[in-house]
Amino acid sequence: MKMIELNEIEFKSLSQVNQNQLFDFYQKCFSKKNEIIFKNWKWIYKHSENQQGPFVVIYKEKIIGHAGLIATNILFNSNKYKALWFVDFYILPEYQNKGIGKFMTDYWMRIEKIHLTICNNHSLSVFKKCDWALSHNYVKSCKLLNPLKWIPLVKSLDKNVLDKINLFKFLNYKDTKNKLKVFKLSENTKIIGELLSINSTNNSDKPVILRDHDWFDWRFNQSPFLKHYYFFNFDNSFIIVCIYKDQNKTKLNIIYSQFDNLDHEEILNKNLINWAIDNNIDIIWLCTNNLKIDDGYKKFYTKNFKINFVCNSFDHTLNNEKLINISNIDGVDTDANIISFNNDNINKLIKDISTYN
Repeated sequence: MKMIELNEIEFKSLSQVNQNQLFDFYQKCFSKKNEIIFKNWKWIYKHSENQQGPFVVIYKEKIIGHAGLIATNILFNSNKYKALWFVDFYILPEYQNKGIGKFMTDYWMRIEKIHLTICNNHSLSVFKKCDWALSHNYVKSCKLLNPLKWIPLVKSLDKNVLDKINLFKFLNYKDTKNKLKVFKLSENTKIIGELLSINSTNNSDKPVILRDHDWFDWRFNQSPFLKHYYFFNFDNSFIIVCIYKDQNKTKLNIIYSQFDNLDHEEILNKNLINWAIDNNIDIIWLCTNNLKIDDGYKKFYTKNFKINFVCNSFDHTLNNEKLINISNIDGVDTDANIISFNNDNINKLIKDISTYN
């Protein structure tokens, strides 16, 4: 394909383009979750707070690229800053390596002063060209709870058989002293709002994502995935998880957590793992700050994989050097949790999950 004249490219919001054309584009670039994004893009990209995005790239009346935006707020030194998460960055393969990615990013960056993203290595090369700061202080961690389901010759056996012979069930430690409350988030959203009020203050000298009632209402109450969320509570500390099916495996993602102290952190994680084994969960995933892994999480979640967190700021009071140390990114941020779902599993609820208040 010959060179593209960048001045012939148009940027349009999703509501401005032909919806059949948009759906066809999603089938090409997000084939496993195209229906989810098409039906829920106003929620996913928090469109009510950012009318300028998300947007698509038009070249000669054809959609060739896509850029998602999620508005968020950051607290630092008692000041609140508006920021944008960059997500779902995609360019059709035949239009890649032609300068369009940087052109899109430059356009993105004019919408707000502060920008955040978690990205793959391919997208990272584009953000580096735009002078974004890179941090390796974030990791994706996991704990296998039924290793049999990852053994090639064994995993094809019936799921119920593999659940019954899982050795972790026979070694599972029961903590009868520190009993957790476990329930479906959809059945008791009020208590989360109360706990957010208790834990909403920022005593850190580092910037943090603001978790207020508006954020909670958008991210959980309005979520199309709410029926997959479960809540684990001990005193004023809690963990929110998402449970879903992926082929023959049942997976649990820790998407958000708040702890009053290190003791509560250990109690909650230990009991969560025991509960997951009892309920035939095969793996636990979480995204967290690498410093947490070094301290409390390491003994629970032993497999860690570095992820690329990159950011950029045009605000001198919260510049790149400060922004890169943002301390409370969780799986609930960006579209990390949404990636877990596809067109097939979004409506498949896990049966026989035990809850207790």
